[in-house]
Amino acid sequence: MTLNSTNTFSPPVDYFIKLGETIGYLAEPLVNPLENILVSALTTLFPSISQNAKDFLVENESPFSERLPLMNPFHVLLITLFYLSVVFVGKKIMMNKTKFDTKLISTIHNSFLVWLSAYMCYGVLSEAWNQGYGLFGNPEDKSEQGWQMAKYIWLFYVSKIAEFTDTYIMVLKKNNHQITFLHVYHHCSIFIIWWLVTYVAPTGEAYFSAALNSAVHVVMYGYYLSTTLSVPIRFIKRYITLFQMTQFMLMMIQATYDMLLFKVLKPDAKQKYPFVLTALLWVYMWTMLGLFANFFIADRKREREAKAALKKKSR
Repeated sequence: MTLNSTNTFSPPVDYFIKLGETIGYLAEPLVNPLENILVSALTTLFPSISQNAKDFLVENESPFSERLPLMNPFHVLLITLFYLSVVFVGKKIMMNKTKFDTKLISTIHNSFLVWLSAYMCYGVLSEAWNQGYGLFGNPEDKSEQGWQMAKYIWLFYVSKIAEFTDTYIMVLKKNNHQITFLHVYHHCSIFIIWWLVTYVAPTGEAYFSAALNSAVHVVMYGYYLSTTLSVPIRFIKRYITLFQMTQFMLMMIQATYDMLLFKVLKPDAKQKYPFVLTALLWVYMWTMLGLFANFFIADRKREREAKAALKKKSR
């Protein structure tokens, strides 16, 4: 009897899903009471908004969402609040403490995210190729054929939790100057947005942003890893922000194309990608472009001032 290799070995994404299910099961006794408190508070304080949000989630839930762990919106809210609390409280605690040597944890963290980003990029692109995706204009796929892509998009969403460790390391190193509004806003917002994408439509056009961002993160975390290991690839540093801004522009182009395609050119198409997600992407990319452009300009200014000061000192 010959065993089919696909039945013998599961891809890494399946193990991550099982891990998510296990964590969810173990955390349930702690999380459920907190969820009940949150639900009660939000329903009492914002009854209309709460009902509208509930209706939206019920009407727009992807058939894949219920098959994936960590898709409860209140869990997403709790994770986000936990992240913000750790950052705020951690900074207060570290004020009177010596900064930690985080070389080991940084090496593990950055190595893991280089591998994970490369895996997600390859997985998403290979699945897009297998499904015959085009560059843009790919409708949502609710059939069983879309399940594998949905799993990769879910993994991309969950990877944003791992990226929170970026900030935790900054807190331990007392690098508070790096914990800017841009940094915290980006980590929180991207996590919530990709939960929504995974919840509503984790196929079709979701592939492009996930693959592109994963590719950028291979470079970014690769640079962080080289710096941690004291062999920085210095020439890459100045281009990382440009890479990020370029991806935002490409995502904005994609969102613009999709809104025109599915809302103007083919408004009656039976298969399309949800307008709410493309519109959200379009707006979000504007905020990211603005914030990153401001950071890039300020960073280049600091670089020029540092060079000028060094030159003046050497005279």
